[in-house]
Amino acid sequence: LNINDYSLSEIAKIVESDNAKILASFITSHPDSTKLEVTLKINKNEITRILSTFERFNYQITASYNETDYQVDLQNKYDEFMRFLNP
Repeated sequence: LNINDYSLSEIAKIVESDNAKILASFITSHPDSTKLEVTLKINKNEITRILSTFERFNYQITASYNETDYQVDLQNKYDEFMRFLNP
């Protein structure tokens, strides 16, 4: 996101269009660039529609995480560990 294009109100409008709320936001600027990185914490687990809307408005999504992904990853690691202990 270019520094001149940054508008938290526009970002909030996109998030709120799917009946979600921004719980936290964090902005990182890169010293040798005119780009900003915006990190959002949203109160919904299912964010597919929100991500699609951001892409439709030409925002570049670098990564997205949700609680379900974390739980699946944690369960997989636990299962691997148990297989390691009980071959």
